[in-house]
Amino acid sequence: MDPVTLEADGLRLVAWEERHLADLTKIYADPLIERFLVMPLPWSKYARDRYVETQERRWAAGNPRWAVEDETGALVGSMALTKSFPFEMTITYVTAPWARGRGVAQRAIRAAARFGFEAMDCKRIAWDAIVGNHASRLAAIRAGFTVEGIARSGVTQRGVSRDCWVGGMLPGDIRDAGDPPAHYDLAKRQAGFFLADQPVLETGAAGQRLRPLQESDLDDLAATCAEDEVQRWVPLPRGYTRADAEEWIGVVRSRWDRGDSVLYVMADQDDRYCGSIELMLGGREIGEAELGYFTSPWARGRGWTTAAARALCRLGFNDLGLERIEWRAVVGNDASRRVAEKTGFSIEGVRRGLRHGTDGRVDSWVGSLFPADLA
Repeated sequence: MDPVTLEADGLRLVAWEERHLADLTKIYADPLIERFLVMPLPWSKYARDRYVETQERRWAAGNPRWAVEDETGALVGSMALTKSFPFEMTITYVTAPWARGRGVAQRAIRAAARFGFEAMDCKRIAWDAIVGNHASRLAAIRAGFTVEGIARSGVTQRGVSRDCWVGGMLPGDIRDAGDPPAHYDLAKRQAGFFLADQPVLETGAAGQRLRPLQESDLDDLAATCAEDEVQRWVPLPRGYTRADAEEWIGVVRSRWDRGDSVLYVMADQDDRYCGSIELMLGGREIGEAELGYFTSPWARGRGWTTAAARALCRLGFNDLGLERIEWRAVVGNDASRRVAEKTGFSIEGVRRGLRHGTDGRVDSWVGSLFPADLA
């Protein structure tokens, strides 16, 4: 098929030309693009010299490839549709770093998707992105895609297997500019948070700060999680070892990439691990999270867990847009309950058999915190 130009609410999707390649080279050199793009990088001179010719061959084979331009004719991104199965195409796109935050991807997605459904007789358009690419995910859901799950080791990125979010769009699913999905503003806020580096937090407690978990914490993490008092109240593997800690650090990073959890280390003035505190968002109602924590035996009695809980809940409300934070603890865990009450949680009652303990299901206290309670 011959190339087709599309108009997209102030953007133009046009066939690739040599004049685009200087800016495309800059796009491919951007660290965020390199982090999530699957193609070989750095971009070779061999690939660049043949790029326009390659895109022309794609068009001829019925796989549209567009350069995305703004009103001035400047390159602001790329867009592609590729045949995957009968009556199905896969969409891929990139936004230039100098055009982020302008809705480029979502506008171009709408135009390309309409072309796929109307001109190419598609019945479904598929989308995927490496888990952690919250910008691509946000643009996809804003344009009308439904995120359908995670494909484990769904792609190989420069020799490394990576998990992928996967989703799809059917005819009639395209969302217009004035029709955002429910809770889109909150999703956008959280996407921006999880795309950035995890910030270090000051708690106001002398000698304490909250920072991300790191490899140097593993021995102290293992010692803390193997301690009798922690084992009594927290659902952890029995006989906790350094190997369990090494596995856990991978889980923490994966949950961060998915936007499911924000976990911090309570560190002392020497940067030693002194406990963990976490906001768990995954699998809960939009705008809600659960707070969990435990403290190393060498750091108890300083008021640090309460200071850390206040700091992390403040981040949850201010940065993640949470509306309600829940707390749970096995009945009898008086130390955890004191921290929750000092933080501002209202204890709402007991839920019978809420969690598994060493001898079967155990009852748990439950409580809640709202922004006004923390203030």
